[in-house]
Amino acid sequence: MNKIERIMVVIDANEDLSARADGLPVELSKALRLIKDKSSVEIRLVSIGYEKYLHHSFYAVGYDHKKLQKDYCDHLLTVMEKLVEGLTEQGYVASCEIGWGHPRYEEIINKAKEFDADLIVQHCRAYAKVEHYHLTHDSWELVRRCPIPLLLVKSQEWGDDITVMAAVDPMHSHNKPESLDNRVIDAASIVASQLGGELHVVHAYAETARPFAVAGTIKSEHSKAFDDLLKDYSIDKDHQHLIDETPLYALKDYSEESNSDIVVMGAISRSRLSEALIGSTTDAALDYIKKDLLIIKPASM
Repeated sequence: MNKIERIMVVIDANEDLSARADGLPVELSKALRLIKDKSSVEIRLVSIGYEKYLHHSFYAVGYDHKKLQKDYCDHLLTVMEKLVEGLTEQGYVASCEIGWGHPRYEEIINKAKEFDADLIVQHCRAYAKVEHYHLTHDSWELVRRCPIPLLLVKSQEWGDDITVMAAVDPMHSHNKPESLDNRVIDAASIVASQLGGELHVVHAYAETARPFAVAGTIKSEHSKAFDDLLKDYSIDKDHQHLIDETPLYALKDYSEESNSDIVVMGAISRSRLSEALIGSTTDAALDYIKKDLLIIKPASM
């Protein structure tokens, strides 16, 4: 991601917004924060309205399910057009589109490709009875399959002072493409710049993972790889963090200690969902890190 000129925001048009101070879905509010020049960025609001009981006549015995489907989509369109009207009145370049199809994640990816989006923004909700943000099936599949940078936002608001944390792996574990770390840092830099925030880069490793290694060898290897990665970037030394701790816990703990608002991570696609992510940490991080997550894919996708 070397620019943000086209943002596609996936909207839940049925969401109750009465508790929102600005009357906007959180995913749209945060997308707007990423825009400095309203005239230079195009926003596309997309809502995918697939409902099984409206798609198959079997579930709508005695009703015209095609008419029910149209009425439902018309309702979604009315909600979306109202959002677009409010945005255009504020000077934003905005449009909306309703999609219908299953699986939803495929519709989202297709709409994003048609729009030539630089970024997709989607709300990631927590289950009511648990603390963690367990991703829905659609969110997991977007992480797995979507080639476009994907910002999964949580319900908490961003403050005035934004911190963006880029998580890198310069040792290229799990067959990760070498260039992906650069894409993660570049994307994090752009987001931090758009938000007027600070950029921090974190590399975590666990020295105990190689118990028979010569003392200090592992730290030295990781330190050199980390320095080599960052040598061409103008990032303050006190914003570069090499942490000797299991990566998942390090990223979770440091994102909270530093009050990071967004954590940027790399991901690759594999054949199975359990193998969809880079490293042993990213899959767990998606559920357990409470911060907003920006997922970046390799250039070859």
